[in-house]
Amino acid sequence: MSVLPNRLTEVLENERYAREDPTLVGNALKRLVVDSSDTFKAFYHHYEGPFWEEHAPYELLDLVDGENNIESYTLISRQEHGFLNHFLILSEMTSHAVLVLNTVTDKVYIVDFEGADERLKTGELEETWSSFF
Repeated sequence: MSVLPNRLTEVLENERYAREDPTLVGNALKRLVVDSSDTFKAFYHHYEGPFWEEHAPYELLDLVDGENNIESYTLISRQEHGFLNHFLILSEMTSHAVLVLNTVTDKVYIVDFEGADERLKTGELEETWSSFF
């Protein structure tokens, strides 16, 4: 049984999204010193982004590919905003907000930098999605 949604292969069937080197994923997670859900790992082992959809306001970044990626934005968020190590930045900043994954709980948050960032760090921010799935 796959840990990824059934329709995902249909949506991301374009060869452009096929990850050529899945070892990059494990290496990036080691550098970030995080463990993530099986769904997150399977998604990035199979698919390479970035990903966007015209009806969604966020561009989901690739974990390691490109200059702007989850790894680089996460490191910036740790240095500049004091984000804890178990938070991964999943998106480009849109309207002064980003998508953030808590790798311990697998919950995903919309985080603005007008107070939600502080509530995220203190555990007071309500999740937007209950899991990365």
